[in-house]
Amino acid sequence: MNMRRLSYGLLISLATTVVACGGDEKPAETPPQPSASPVDTSAPAPSATEAAAPPPATSEPAPPPPPPAKPAKEKFVGKFVQDFAGDVKDTADAAAKKAAGAKDKDGKKYQAALDKAAKAVADTTLENTGDTLTWNVKGKPAHTVTYSVDNSTDTTATLKLAKDGKKDLKGQPLEVTFTDDDHFTVKDPWAKNKDKAQTLVFKRQ
Repeated sequence: MNMRRLSYGLLISLATTVVACGGDEKPAETPPQPSASPVDTSAPAPSATEAAAPPPATSEPAPPPPPPAKPAKEKFVGKFVQDFAGDVKDTADAAAKKAAGAKDKDGKKYQAALDKAAKAVADTTLENTGDTLTWNVKGKPAHTVTYSVDNSTDTTATLKLAKDGKKDLKGQPLEVTFTDDDHFTVKDPWAKNKDKAQTLVFKRQ
Protein backbone atom coordinates (compact mmCIF):
# COMPACT_ATOMS: atom_id res chain seq x y z
CA MET A 1 0.00 0.00 0.00
CA ASN A 2 1.26 3.37 -0.91
CA MET A 3 1.87 5.36 2.33
CA ARG A 4 1.78 8.73 0.55
CA ARG A 5 -1.75 8.09 -0.71
CA LEU A 6 -2.88 6.93 2.72
CA SER A 7 -1.63 10.11 4.40
CA TYR A 8 -3.30 12.32 1.84
CA GLY A 9 -6.64 10.52 2.26
CA LEU A 10 -6.44 10.79 6.01
CA LEU A 11 -5.89 14.51 5.78
CA ILE A 12 -8.94 14.91 3.54
CA SER A 13 -11.16 12.95 5.98
CA LEU A 14 -9.93 14.96 8.99
CA ALA A 15 -10.57 18.28 7.28
CA THR A 16 -14.09 17.17 6.31
CA THR A 17 -14.86 16.22 9.92
CA VAL A 18 -13.64 19.56 11.34
CA VAL A 19 -15.72 21.53 8.84
CA ALA A 20 -18.83 19.46 9.62
CA CYS A 21 -18.49 19.97 13.38
CA GLY A 22 -17.67 23.68 13.24
CA GLY A 23 -20.51 24.66 10.87
CA ASP A 24 -23.22 24.27 13.52
CA GLU A 25 -21.62 26.62 16.11
CA LYS A 26 -22.97 30.19 16.51
CA PRO A 27 -20.62 33.09 17.04
CA ALA A 28 -20.53 34.32 20.66
CA GLU A 29 -22.69 37.38 21.23
CA THR A 30 -20.88 40.50 22.39
CA PRO A 31 -22.44 41.82 25.67
CA PRO A 32 -23.75 45.42 25.52
CA GLN A 33 -21.19 47.98 26.62
CA PRO A 34 -22.10 50.80 29.03
CA SER A 35 -22.47 54.27 27.57
CA ALA A 36 -19.34 56.39 27.73
CA SER A 37 -21.24 59.38 29.24
CA PRO A 38 -24.31 58.38 31.33
CA VAL A 39 -27.09 61.00 31.76
CA ASP A 40 -27.00 62.68 35.20
CA THR A 41 -30.61 63.15 36.42
CA SER A 42 -29.69 64.70 39.79
CA ALA A 43 -30.22 68.48 40.45
CA PRO A 44 -27.14 70.69 39.92
CA ALA A 45 -25.30 71.73 43.06
CA PRO A 46 -25.82 75.44 44.05
CA SER A 47 -23.02 77.83 43.31
CA ALA A 48 -21.03 79.48 46.13
CA THR A 49 -22.90 82.81 45.57
CA GLU A 50 -26.31 81.14 45.75
CA ALA A 51 -25.36 79.22 48.88
CA ALA A 52 -24.19 82.39 50.64
CA ALA A 53 -27.26 84.49 49.71
CA PRO A 54 -29.87 84.84 52.51
CA PRO A 55 -33.35 83.45 51.85
CA PRO A 56 -35.84 85.99 50.46
CA ALA A 57 -38.04 87.73 53.01
CA THR A 58 -41.52 86.29 53.13
CA SER A 59 -43.23 89.56 54.14
CA GLU A 60 -42.48 93.13 55.28
CA PRO A 61 -42.55 93.86 59.03
CA ALA A 62 -45.79 95.39 60.29
CA PRO A 63 -45.65 99.20 60.77
CA PRO A 64 -45.70 100.44 64.36
CA PRO A 65 -49.13 101.43 65.71
CA PRO A 66 -49.95 105.17 65.69
CA PRO A 67 -49.53 107.02 68.98
CA PRO A 68 -52.71 107.38 71.04
CA ALA A 69 -54.68 110.60 70.45
CA LYS A 70 -54.36 113.33 73.04
CA PRO A 71 -57.48 114.11 75.07
CA ALA A 72 -59.12 117.45 74.23
CA LYS A 73 -58.35 118.87 77.68
CA GLU A 74 -54.62 118.54 76.90
CA LYS A 75 -54.99 119.99 73.38
CA PHE A 76 -56.72 123.02 74.92
CA VAL A 77 -53.56 124.04 76.78
CA GLY A 78 -51.48 126.53 74.78
CA LYS A 79 -51.78 129.78 72.83
CA PHE A 80 -54.48 130.30 70.20
CA VAL A 81 -55.66 133.11 67.91
CA GLN A 82 -59.19 133.58 66.59
CA ASP A 83 -59.53 132.51 62.97
CA PHE A 84 -61.53 134.53 60.45
CA ALA A 85 -63.90 131.69 59.61
CA GLY A 86 -67.35 130.22 60.24
CA ASP A 87 -70.10 132.40 61.68
CA VAL A 88 -67.76 135.36 62.17
CA LYS A 89 -66.72 135.46 58.53
CA ASP A 90 -70.30 135.00 57.30
CA THR A 91 -71.50 137.90 59.46
CA ALA A 92 -68.60 140.12 58.36
CA ASP A 93 -69.24 139.28 54.71
CA ALA A 94 -72.91 140.31 54.96
CA ALA A 95 -71.99 143.54 56.81
CA ALA A 96 -69.28 144.42 54.22
CA LYS A 97 -71.69 143.99 51.32
CA LYS A 98 -74.27 146.18 53.05
CA ALA A 99 -71.70 148.88 53.83
CA ALA A 100 -70.29 148.91 50.29
CA GLY A 101 -73.71 149.24 48.65
CA ALA A 102 -74.71 148.71 45.03
CA LYS A 103 -72.46 151.52 43.75
CA ASP A 104 -69.30 149.61 44.73
CA LYS A 105 -68.68 148.37 41.16
CA ASP A 106 -64.99 147.49 41.62
CA GLY A 107 -65.57 145.95 45.09
CA LYS A 108 -62.95 148.10 46.82
CA LYS A 109 -65.26 149.27 49.59
CA TYR A 110 -66.46 145.72 50.20
CA GLN A 111 -62.90 144.36 50.40
CA ALA A 112 -61.79 147.16 52.71
CA ALA A 113 -64.65 146.43 55.12
CA LEU A 114 -63.88 142.69 55.02
CA ASP A 115 -60.17 143.26 55.71
CA LYS A 116 -61.03 145.48 58.67
CA ALA A 117 -63.22 142.75 60.18
CA ALA A 118 -60.51 140.12 59.67
CA LYS A 119 -57.93 142.32 61.39
CA ALA A 120 -60.22 142.85 64.39
CA VAL A 121 -60.64 139.09 64.78
CA ALA A 122 -56.86 138.55 64.68
CA ASP A 123 -56.62 140.77 67.79
CA THR A 124 -58.49 138.15 69.85
CA THR A 125 -56.25 135.50 71.40
CA LEU A 126 -56.43 132.83 74.10
CA GLU A 127 -53.75 131.67 76.52
CA ASN A 128 -54.80 128.51 78.34
CA THR A 129 -53.31 126.51 81.20
CA GLY A 130 -54.77 123.39 82.79
CA ASP A 131 -57.15 125.44 84.97
CA THR A 132 -57.15 129.03 83.67
CA LEU A 133 -57.99 130.65 80.34
CA THR A 134 -57.04 134.24 79.51
CA TRP A 135 -59.12 135.88 76.78
CA ASN A 136 -57.15 138.77 75.24
CA VAL A 137 -58.59 141.51 73.02
CA LYS A 138 -56.16 143.86 71.27
CA GLY A 139 -53.31 142.50 73.36
CA LYS A 140 -54.99 143.10 76.73
CA PRO A 141 -56.73 140.56 79.00
CA ALA A 142 -60.49 141.00 78.76
CA HIS A 143 -61.33 137.87 80.80
CA THR A 144 -59.21 135.72 83.10
CA VAL A 145 -61.32 132.70 83.98
CA THR A 146 -60.58 129.73 86.22
CA TYR A 147 -62.21 126.46 85.21
CA SER A 148 -62.37 122.75 85.88
CA VAL A 149 -62.82 119.93 83.35
CA ASP A 150 -66.21 118.25 83.58
CA ASN A 151 -65.43 115.58 80.97
CA SER A 152 -63.08 115.10 78.02
CA THR A 153 -62.76 112.84 74.97
CA ASP A 154 -60.32 112.89 72.05
CA THR A 155 -62.28 115.67 70.32
CA THR A 156 -64.41 117.46 72.94
CA ALA A 157 -64.00 118.90 76.42
CA THR A 158 -66.68 120.37 78.64
CA LEU A 159 -65.31 123.04 80.95
CA LYS A 160 -67.01 124.41 84.05
CA LEU A 161 -66.23 128.13 84.36
CA ALA A 162 -65.68 129.20 87.97
CA LYS A 163 -64.59 132.83 88.28
CA ASP A 164 -63.98 135.62 85.77
CA GLY A 165 -61.81 137.84 87.89
CA LYS A 166 -64.09 138.50 90.86
CA LYS A 167 -67.30 137.50 89.09
CA ASP A 168 -68.52 134.01 89.96
CA LEU A 169 -69.73 132.22 86.81
CA LYS A 170 -71.18 129.42 88.95
CA GLY A 171 -70.09 126.48 86.79
CA GLN A 172 -71.26 127.91 83.46
CA PRO A 173 -70.43 125.19 80.88
CA LEU A 174 -68.16 125.84 77.92
CA GLU A 175 -68.11 123.16 75.20
CA VAL A 176 -64.86 123.00 73.21
CA THR A 177 -64.74 120.89 70.03
CA PHE A 178 -61.47 120.09 68.24
CA THR A 179 -61.52 119.54 64.46
CA ASP A 180 -57.84 118.52 64.66
CA ASP A 181 -54.99 118.92 67.16
CA ASP A 182 -54.56 122.63 66.39
CA HIS A 183 -58.10 123.94 65.70
CA PHE A 184 -61.19 124.09 67.89
CA THR A 185 -64.61 125.72 67.86
CA VAL A 186 -66.54 127.19 70.79
CA LYS A 187 -69.72 129.22 71.26
CA ASP A 188 -68.97 132.81 72.25
CA PRO A 189 -69.22 132.62 76.06
CA TRP A 190 -69.57 136.43 76.35
CA ALA A 191 -72.52 136.82 73.95
CA LYS A 192 -75.41 138.74 75.52
CA ASN A 193 -77.95 136.41 73.90
CA LYS A 194 -76.77 132.84 74.47
CA ASP A 195 -79.23 131.46 71.93
CA LYS A 196 -77.70 133.62 69.18
CA ALA A 197 -74.08 133.19 70.22
CA GLN A 198 -71.72 132.77 67.27
CA THR A 199 -69.48 129.76 66.88
CA LEU A 200 -65.91 131.02 67.09
CA VAL A 201 -62.92 129.24 65.48
CA PHE A 202 -59.48 129.28 67.11
CA LYS A 203 -56.17 128.00 65.73
CA ARG A 204 -52.96 127.28 67.60
CA GLN A 205 -50.23 129.92 67.38
